[in-house]
Amino acid sequence: MSDLDKRKTYILDDMTNIEQYRPILEKDNFQESEPHWRRVSKNTITLFQVLIDQDLIDLVNILTHYPKYIEWVCEHFRYAYSYSENDANINAASELLFIGEDYFSKQFVRNVIRKLPKLDDMNSQQLADFSIAIENNHSSWHPIITSHLIKTVIKTVHKLNLHPLQKIVLTKTILKIKCTDTYLYDSLDRDAVLDIPYMN
Repeated sequence: MSDLDKRKTYILDDMTNIEQYRPILEKDNFQESEPHWRRVSKNTITLFQVLIDQDLIDLVNILTHYPKYIEWVCEHFRYAYSYSENDANINAASELLFIGEDYFSKQFVRNVIRKLPKLDDMNSQQLADFSIAIENNHSSWHPIITSHLIKTVIKTVHKLNLHPLQKIVLTKTILKIKCTDTYLYDSLDRDAVLDIPYMN
């Protein structure tokens, strides 16, 4: 299976699982030339806010079938500070970065990364299993996702009260994976312009 096929395996080829959203999207009068909050209807804004707050699978499915919303969602993600406990599906987060590359901003990428599963509470066995998952999937994930997860695993392993040799064993596999920094999003500065426009 190619890397592209791996990326697409969780995305449905038909519309059955997003039929519930079709009435809102079909009624939306998308105005590409309007400012952010006026470009889509209030119902569509609410829909995307809910989907951003979830695991991102349905969000990516919708954007795959309704690509006209990709730019809007990437921009909206900058303002979408999620305080829920819903982690992103790693494959979906990766695909969102792939399809949103033309519309990257530091805050957009940061907020996608913030939604990835947290590793702080993982024990050594869980981290070992997660490292294997990284090894098996990194070639189909967006480089930003792969790089972040590798760095997070290494950082988390070093915090564990383990013998140095155990730490080496836990990180040996992922240390072989080349990390590529394709977009610098983790600098201390925020986006140059992050004034949040009000809906009116």
